[in-house]
Amino acid sequence: MQLDGFHHAAGSHCGSTSLRDLSDYYGWGFSEPECFGLASGLGFTYFELPTSPWRMFVGRPLWLERAFFDHLDIPHTDREGDDWATAWAQVTDRLDNGSPVMLFVDLYYLDYYDTDTHFAPHSLLVVGYDENREAPDGSTGVAYMADSEFDDIQPLALDSLRAAWASKDVIPLQNRWLAVDGTPRPDTEAAVREALTETASYMLDPDGSQRELGFGTAGVPGIRALAADLPDWTDLEDPTWTARFAYQNIERRGTGGGAFRGLYAPFLDTWADSVGLDGFDTRMHDIASEWTATSEVLYAASETDDSDEQRDLLEQASERVADLADTEQAFYEDALDELG
Repeated sequence: MQLDGFHHAAGSHCGSTSLRDLSDYYGWGFSEPECFGLASGLGFTYFELPTSPWRMFVGRPLWLERAFFDHLDIPHTDREGDDWATAWAQVTDRLDNGSPVMLFVDLYYLDYYDTDTHFAPHSLLVVGYDENREAPDGSTGVAYMADSEFDDIQPLALDSLRAAWASKDVIPLQNRWLAVDGTPRPDTEAAVREALTETASYMLDPDGSQRELGFGTAGVPGIRALAADLPDWTDLEDPTWTARFAYQNIERRGTGGGAFRGLYAPFLDTWADSVGLDGFDTRMHDIASEWTATSEVLYAASETDDSDEQRDLLEQASERVADLADTEQAFYEDALDELG
């Protein structure tokens, strides 16, 4: 079965695309940038990996999807930790009752990507299933996935979903799923204010956040940690791949460009003036452009065979990231002043 009346199209980022799909399905009317902003989607976390590429950063917080429902006061169920059989039974029960379900997985195990890189958590919607259909890999059982990278619904072998949903290769995943139980409160402007305030507060003082940060160094301190560490990447086993992966985490891999700042700026285009943040949309567009420019330096570092040139490029990237930390800190401090 697949859900009737569910429509999907590719988007910029996995989490905000899934939220936009839910908004369309339930008639809430939010665009993808609005979903991203209402979810306090802008963030930063820098951390080490136990295997290549050894270093990783993401320009969004891990709790983006949960925050969207919190700010809009949407009743929902967010559950993890059950075994496969229990969790899958809960998901299929939701589907049988007409509800799409958001899952959090490791992209590596999604056969339709054909990738050898682990990347998690990747959020997407399961919108149907057929436990008797032959899967593309020849096994039995298929789930139908609405994924931000594809316009069409993707069939996925249940065996592959089982591996993706409980992967331990990047961060421990525990069969987490999220589903809608009600409708948003009518005061969207209040939700926007809450979301903007949480974003700015978290970026300035991540340790003061009421959310679970997980691991790594978050917020503006995380940006500064990246800046400080970049020159030492030449000591890693394969700095060329580390630099290329960093470029991808700014411009590709569902970021919307500019380390997610390019996705956040259109949210501010829509809402900044309404909440007294005149001109902040332009400032965020400028920040996004500078992250993109920094990614081009990292890309160049990944392309050169000259170790001295690579070292120079990583030092240039370090200086740019340090400047971005200062620029972003001023942005969030000013935003909090204006929001009161």
